[in-house]
This record gives sequence, structure tokens and C-alpha cells, in this order.
Amino acid sequence: MNTLWTIARYTFLQQIRNRLYLVVALFACLLLGASVLLGALAADQELRVILDLGLATSEMFGLVAALLGAVTLVLEEMETKTIYLILTRPLPRPFYLIGRFVGLVAAVWATVAAMAVLHFLLLYLKGWETDPQVFIALPLMALKIMVMTALSILCSLAFSSAPTATVFSLLFWVLGHFGSELKFMAEKAGGGAVTAAAVLRALIPNLNILNLRDALEVSLSAPWPILRVGLYAGLYTAACLALASGFFSRKEF
Repeated sequence: MNTLWTIARYTFLQQIRNRLYLVVALFACLLLGASVLLGALAADQELRVILDLGLATSEMFGLVAALLGAVTLVLEEMETKTIYLILTRPLPRPFYLIGRFVGLVAAVWATVAAMAVLHFLLLYLKGWETDPQVFIALPLMALKIMVMTALSILCSLAFSSAPTATVFSLLFWVLGHFGSELKFMAEKAGGGAVTAAAVLRALIPNLNILNLRDALEVSLSAPWPILRVGLYAGLYTAACLALASGFFSRKEF
């Protein structure tokens, strides 16, 4: 267990020090600042513009950082042969994978949390009246990042190619937001399309339930829907990591 946390801590520091990661984070912070300027152009909806653009920016940063980190997390060490040194120790491969996953997710979460503090500070300075339900968006965003990180790691180990894994991860992310539309089009087409769409919807993550607009419809006095969403995200993440561990265990080093 100590080794697992050592790997997680190493991954966390590795991501935070990554130049590309820092560039993406800086760009996201600049977009947060730009939201104030854009909000000024729509004076009657200034706070709404800052709120929506800020949350969207934080989510996009989380997606990009998680995706770029996940698809190269193990592949880079396989290419540089450094993974050989790690796996020579008495460490189960799933533990290594989980440690890398935990470290990466923690790094992205920490950066998104820092961006959220900056975002809400900007809103506060603009006279925003705190709406507790808006804060539901943050844990939902964290769950979405967790799911996409696990899915991207699975894609990277399934295809052993960073570009291919990136494409499939993005494809899953897009389809995850259009599950209802996919079902509607399949029903219109009829025939085998309905079955194919049902199978596809069972495989892709349902990211719609992690969107802010859905969260705002949930009352804070009824936490069960939020708990159910959290359970779904946890089970989907666990399934992705289990499959990824299976692919990883079959690789020869």
C-alpha cells in the first residue's frame, strides 16, 4: 500500500511539473480572466456569462489535462523502458496502474480546484450572490474528469498508440454527451440500428448526468440523485480500470 501511494505522489508531482500541463493551466486561467471582459460586453447578463464561461473553461482544462496525461501515462514509460525498473519490484501491475491513476486525477482535481477558487473570486468581486446549488457543478465536474481519465487509460493500453487512444477518448467524450440523440436517431432508422445503439449506449459513459444544467435541477435537500450519479461514475471508473489492468497484465516487458 505504501508503494501505491508513493507512485501516486510521484505521478502527482510529475504532472504538476509538466510544462505542457502548466501551459494548458495558464491558458485556462487566461480564459477565466477573459470571461470578465466578455461579461462586460453583455452588461445585463455579465454574471451569467462569467459563471458559464468559467465553468466551461475549467471543465475543458480538466478534460484536456486528463486526456493528455492518461494516454501517455504508461506508454511513455514503456517507450523509455523506465517501466522495467518499476515492475522488477514485487509490485502487482494493477497496483502500479491504480497509483498512476490516483496521482493523475489528484493533480487535475487540485488544479481545477485552484481555478474554481479564482473563478468564484472573480464572481464575488462582481457582486455575485452565492447560489449553493451552483457548487454541485464542482463535484460533478470532478466525477467527469475521473471517468474520462480511467477511460483514456483504458484506450491507451488497448491500442498501445497515443494518437489512436486520443482519438477514441475524444470520441467517447463526444458520444457520452449525445446518448439521447443517438437513441433517437437509431429509433428513426429502425432495424438493427436500435440494437446497435443500445449496445453502444451501454458501453459509452453517460456524461449528460454530470452536466451543470442537470445538477441545477436537483434539490440539495434530496441528495440521493447526486449519490446515484456518484455511484454510477465510481462503477464505470472501476470497470475501466479493471479492463485496463487486464490489458496491462497481458503485456510483456
